[in-house]
Amino acid sequence: MLIDLSTLDKNTSLKQYDVCICGTGPSGITVARTLASQGLTVALLEGGGLEYSENSQELYKGKNVGLNNWDAIRNCRLRFFGGTSNHWEGRCSYFDPVDFEQRGYIDLPGWPISRKEIFSHFEEACSILDLPKDAFSRKTKWPGTNFRISDKELSPPTRFGTKYREELKKSSKIDVYINANLTDVRLNDSLNTVKSFEVKSYSGIAFNFIAKNYVFAMGAIENARLLLNSDKQVKGGIGNKYDMVGRCFMEHFNVEFGRFVVEDKSKFIQGSLEVNPSEAFMRSHRIGNAVLSFNPSFSTSEYGHFQGLKKSVREFFCKYPSLTDLSRKVKEFDCSGDGVIRSLIEQVPNLQSRIMLDTETDMFGMRKVKLDWKASEADNHTIRTLGIEVAKEMARTNVARVQLQDFILDKNIEIPDYGHHCHQLGTTRMSADPKFGVVDKDSRVHGLENLFIAGSSVYSTGAGCNPTLTLVMLSLRLGEHLAKKVT
Repeated sequence: MLIDLSTLDKNTSLKQYDVCICGTGPSGITVARTLASQGLTVALLEGGGLEYSENSQELYKGKNVGLNNWDAIRNCRLRFFGGTSNHWEGRCSYFDPVDFEQRGYIDLPGWPISRKEIFSHFEEACSILDLPKDAFSRKTKWPGTNFRISDKELSPPTRFGTKYREELKKSSKIDVYINANLTDVRLNDSLNTVKSFEVKSYSGIAFNFIAKNYVFAMGAIENARLLLNSDKQVKGGIGNKYDMVGRCFMEHFNVEFGRFVVEDKSKFIQGSLEVNPSEAFMRSHRIGNAVLSFNPSFSTSEYGHFQGLKKSVREFFCKYPSLTDLSRKVKEFDCSGDGVIRSLIEQVPNLQSRIMLDTETDMFGMRKVKLDWKASEADNHTIRTLGIEVAKEMARTNVARVQLQDFILDKNIEIPDYGHHCHQLGTTRMSADPKFGVVDKDSRVHGLENLFIAGSSVYSTGAGCNPTLTLVMLSLRLGEHLAKKVT
């Protein structure tokens, strides 16, 4: 059933649910559908409407005080039904075994659960994301030893709000509330159990949602912000006994390593080549995971009245490296068979990279978010090691010739731009010990009996892959756990 909270009278009596979930992105919808399939009743809350609106998106405004001038707080998130799946590009990949190891070069403990526990939901997650049944079965051999061909698939991409809208509308077990903004979490007198969610419409009318269990599924930034804002009964916010809420905000770095020239076109499947470091290489060099992308321009095009002359000039300049380098100082300049090396690089969990609260408040009186995204020396070591070693491997295998940027080769030159992928991870990380995280192995907030967190905010480490497939697997796992807990 679909219910617009703004149409309800303030005296409306709401029914009680088995589980109340805040957030309608891939995590929230997946948990809700899993619970409903087991016969449980669910309230699924969406702060926005069924479509994009500035009124809702305005609530995602905040302040960036860390790396780069990109508005990750507002521009990387969508606040309406379906969440960020509404602008997801669809790339799917998965964590490697090394990502679940307790790596000594990372200061904080890693995952308290095994890869096997997550991957037991692999096939169902692939189905949800509309991936083919033979997904990830196509293997391509790589001639080197330190890297390997990236394993990836592309979802159509799946838009959760579109795909599941009619199913959720017709469901007898799930009530979807739109324009329903979570503004406070109320605890019992013992402060160990959630008693209700305070939820407001845009007119400011407050409703209390009561359930046996509660789930945050609003993304890494908003999950942390709501926990920190819920500080009326617990100083510093709920789940924050050890000051871990909001810490370890992670992204995937998108660093441009330099340029390359293709030597062996046969290795560039569908015109591109993507490689990951091997697990043995990561262990021996004490670095994080990554995807390095080589996307050459095999044909260059000229336009306008002087296209013949432009083509001749380009071909002449491309014959001489000194002229090519000079041209690239003036404008973006490609020669046939060359291109830029881009990346998706794991960030090490860093306590100083974090979500905090600003003094400015939103229309509901809640403090806005302040993001301080930071890189560490461990991250710099990963970036430079990958750049140097992939250049060596490309030369050894005669696949390409690489020209690295100066900051890769010289540690005294600061990395000018870390880049990003809008992959927001961490902030309520999973840990066995509450001193090192916010949720336990079951995604339950440490110290609370019935509050759980879904999505990539629970990631203990970020790996070197897009987060959505793993996020859906974790959500299926959480849904199954809650179904057993309630029944």
